[in-house]
Amino acid sequence: MSHAYARMNETGCGMAFQLTQYDGARPIRSAMGDWSESSGEQQLVLGESLWDIRYSSQPVEGNEEAMDCQVTFKVIKGSLNEASVSVGLRLDRWSQEDYLLMPAAAYNGNRFRVSSQAYPPMLTLEDEIGVDIPTTITDVPRLNRNEGPSKIELRTGDLATPAVGCFLHQQQKGLFMLTYQRTALGDSGLTVEENDDRSEALISIAAPAVRNFTYSMCNAEEPSGDRGYDFQEQDEVTINFRLYMFDCPGIPSLFDYFTRIRKDLTGPSEHRHEIPFSTSWDILEEKYNRDNWQAVHEFYRSSTSPDPVFGEWQTGWVGGAINTYPMLAIGSGLSKARSIRTLNFMFDTIQAPSGFFYGIYCKGNRYGDAFRRHEETSIVLLRKNADVLYFMTKQLMLLDQLGEEMPANWKDGLIRACDAFVRLWNKYGQFGQFIDLDKEEILIGGSAGAAIAPAGLTLAGQYFNRPDYIAIAKEAGQYYYEHFMKQGVTTGAPGEICQCPDSESAFALLESYVVLYEATGDRKWLGMAEETAKLCATWVVSYDYEYAEETEFRKLDLRSSGAVWASVQNKHASPGICTFSGVSLFKLYRATANEFYLELLQDIAHNLPQYMSREDRPLRISWGGNRNGTQYSRPGWMGERVNLSDWEGKENIGEVAGGSCWCEVSNMLTYLEVPGVYIQPDTGNIRAIDHVDAEVVDNNNAAMTVKLTNPTHFTAKVRIFVENSLEMKRVLGENALLDHRLIVIGPSSEYILTIDK
Repeated sequence: MSHAYARMNETGCGMAFQLTQYDGARPIRSAMGDWSESSGEQQLVLGESLWDIRYSSQPVEGNEEAMDCQVTFKVIKGSLNEASVSVGLRLDRWSQEDYLLMPAAAYNGNRFRVSSQAYPPMLTLEDEIGVDIPTTITDVPRLNRNEGPSKIELRTGDLATPAVGCFLHQQQKGLFMLTYQRTALGDSGLTVEENDDRSEALISIAAPAVRNFTYSMCNAEEPSGDRGYDFQEQDEVTINFRLYMFDCPGIPSLFDYFTRIRKDLTGPSEHRHEIPFSTSWDILEEKYNRDNWQAVHEFYRSSTSPDPVFGEWQTGWVGGAINTYPMLAIGSGLSKARSIRTLNFMFDTIQAPSGFFYGIYCKGNRYGDAFRRHEETSIVLLRKNADVLYFMTKQLMLLDQLGEEMPANWKDGLIRACDAFVRLWNKYGQFGQFIDLDKEEILIGGSAGAAIAPAGLTLAGQYFNRPDYIAIAKEAGQYYYEHFMKQGVTTGAPGEICQCPDSESAFALLESYVVLYEATGDRKWLGMAEETAKLCATWVVSYDYEYAEETEFRKLDLRSSGAVWASVQNKHASPGICTFSGVSLFKLYRATANEFYLELLQDIAHNLPQYMSREDRPLRISWGGNRNGTQYSRPGWMGERVNLSDWEGKENIGEVAGGSCWCEVSNMLTYLEVPGVYIQPDTGNIRAIDHVDAEVVDNNNAAMTVKLTNPTHFTAKVRIFVENSLEMKRVLGENALLDHRLIVIGPSSEYILTIDK
């Protein structure tokens, strides 16, 4: 008997399997059997059908805490229409205190207060808003915090990794069930169901997925279009999964374990080279000057949409005062000049007397961030202002490094913004989520939405020699750790998800902790950064989803590994992190020598450019099942939809939605801040992040020789980062790649790089 199987029995867990027949998606009858030994065989009868069920488990080599499990269901007599088969893990000592993780789909089971609203949601009711409200989410799949049925029904495509994890609080144990995307019957179902008094829970994997309810935007009770399979005599289907049982002193340990197993069944990502970072930069820079320049008021638009909800200008979040950063660093003369005008516009037109910035500007009007209430211009999502603190300080540092002048009012404006954040913190002891920028009052608090603020205040504190800014940054960093990271969830960075768990707040908090560590040298922040990075990893797709043959993504061979999930409300993955390059993962790798962070960054960064429409490979808009359409996205346009989930309809899984959005900014930031190839001559460690291959040809006492191969049809200008392992402890700081070597490799060509020691 394996160690994992024995530990499963110790913690009051048992396994079972089940046959279920449906009327539509409503279960009408079932038959269940117990899995009482490590392997065996049983027969079950359901209706006129007789089934043989063979089950087995065996230890996993190299991990005594894991076992591989297999269940094969075979019809040996009769038939059964509209049915599914499933295998489940029963948790007989379950409690509402136990933590449930379904990567990118449920954090603490999404057991939070709910405000049922149509999209885009905004908390407005008197009993819903306030400074110290409990986490409040929209109607998403969740366990019930009140009395009544409690069940989460998902497809594997609803998760960044097809896995369910639990931290069992009383037993101080952790468990994971890790499975594959699909069986021969299609995508599998993943369900977690509690009994009435919440003392038991059942985690099950089903083939095929048949949910009673499915999810659409802000609605967890959409009638399901799922149907069972019509089983005939001699039909059989096998469900494979891996079960892990381990000691787990807390929620951070659950995330740590997940980082080690998330690719156990699928293996490392296979990176397909599409287009070099440098070429995608060229296309995007041309696109921005062609499509995003607002000539009347002179600024780079955040969106190509005229809709005030999205706006010509949005402060922070999707581009405002962020898109100018790479343009100032590596853009053409035109791009730099327009970036200067853009930032002039922001300080002259968007900044309020309080020092905060208005949220949206469109057609000569300033708007707030209160959806459906744009006339209330003073209501703003503070995350957007926090983005300005961070990216504006980076740009001041950049211009100083380049020896270029800047308008005098930029520094004054940034100080005013920092001072406004300090006053808000001193008044409330938190930054909140939505504020009134005129009254300097928190309207909706209790969120990690402004988690990038500590990074912005820390950098501004360094730049302006203001220790008081750094002091507030430290307090805020500790606050976010105590109130969010310790609870295993961060919330509310996007403005239209209320306070649902989301990836943007997690990656923002990671950025803050890395900046705090580099600025102070205090390893406390490094530990917090590592914990946060492992939470971030739960939002990153760990495998390549198998799309249907007829989908546009399948035809173009677009890979999902490395796409970043948005939130538990907006159930899509996206190209890149909104809105960062992921350089914090590179800095974290250098501070810890943990290869996981570099691998995670490689997946995210390499994934990005393939989703950009190009003149030589335009993306045909196939949304809504329009696979025969002739409308294409323009060159340089990138949409945010990488749909593995059917939350917008099964017909939209793997289809191109079109549009132009923040992913373009993340793509540009990646070329500026993330090395194309990382090399350590003394250890021989090498990793290609750009769309090139890197191979060590020779590594002796005198020199290291590396062969770089560009298999694409474009010229690659690759940023090379070379350092010895002892140099990794050196703080990288901001704008670090500007002085690093740039190597030009022609299309379908090789380059031999020699590094003297």
